[in-house]
Amino acid sequence: MLRPLVIVAALLPFTASAATPESVDYRRLNVELVDSQIVPGYGRLADSAAALDAQAVRYCDGDVPLDALRTAWSDAFDAWQGVQHFRFGPIELFMRGMRMQFWPDPRNSVAATVDEALTKADPALLEDGGFDELTVPAQGFPAVEYLIYGDALAPGGYACGLLQTVTGGVSDMAAGTLEAWVDGEPSYREGVAHAGNGELHYQSDQEVTQDFFEAMHGALELVAEHKINRPLGASADAAKPKLAESWRSGRSLDNIRANLAAAEAMYLGKGEDGGFSRIVREVASDKKLDDLLRRAFKQTRGTADSITLPLEEAVADAGEREKLQKLAREAMALKSLFAQRLTVAIGIPLGFNSMDGD
Repeated sequence: MLRPLVIVAALLPFTASAATPESVDYRRLNVELVDSQIVPGYGRLADSAAALDAQAVRYCDGDVPLDALRTAWSDAFDAWQGVQHFRFGPIELFMRGMRMQFWPDPRNSVAATVDEALTKADPALLEDGGFDELTVPAQGFPAVEYLIYGDALAPGGYACGLLQTVTGGVSDMAAGTLEAWVDGEPSYREGVAHAGNGELHYQSDQEVTQDFFEAMHGALELVAEHKINRPLGASADAAKPKLAESWRSGRSLDNIRANLAAAEAMYLGKGEDGGFSRIVREVASDKKLDDLLRRAFKQTRGTADSITLPLEEAVADAGEREKLQKLAREAMALKSLFAQRLTVAIGIPLGFNSMDGD
């Protein structure tokens, strides 16, 4: 079923009127993406992380059931998935990105470090500043998942105190990231809007656009190479479901759907008439490429929606496994279109891959 997309991509001629740096209003694109993707995305993360922290307190006080806490975690993790592909800006500072989510985790470091903290039961970890004393794998969303889907958590116990330390730290990092984008002096948003004229962060508008492009491109690689192929393994018998991103909560496929939606939103832009799509259609005058990319996103997201089992189960189910393999191929085909065709159309090279070495 992927074949029509691949054939069309192969037959589609390279655009004859590719954009040049002089013809593209990169600043307009950058500010649009900050205002339509970055600020709302990190705003949702900050709000939902604060709500998660509040629910952790209520659960540990015995005021809400575990299901309510798990729902709050899922809502916050959904918000994180919507900005997970942004590996530039304030999320880079203080290793916030890695501390927010230590993953991939092939050595199960999250479980090991959380278990170590639970065994030691150091009261200092429950005091102000305790979050910074935790090792990185024990600081983020996966650590919360391990606690709320494990056996150690109970209202009033040490594990509950540790949970509140972690959720408080996650909330603080989310709030700090949003604040740096909108309220810094200068803010990162101002740095994007005035790139190259003495402000901090960026020397040119093209440099900003390249970061956005690589985030969108990287989201597709993250889905195919890391979130699907790692747990998929070479065969159903060799599948490794515990390498899935959120296997404990069974929401790994939800993460993938959120990632694909976020990448598509960057391409389409605000109101589906902006983003990178506008440059392809209006500046590079390549309506065929834009139509192809839109269809590719629709097809890839449709394949993700067609999978009926959780990814952790689908990797070992014959029919659903085939859909996962198809989804990985489609995500990689879309990624290849970005690298080979979209870079030309928008006049931006593909630079360093931030997933290298993970």
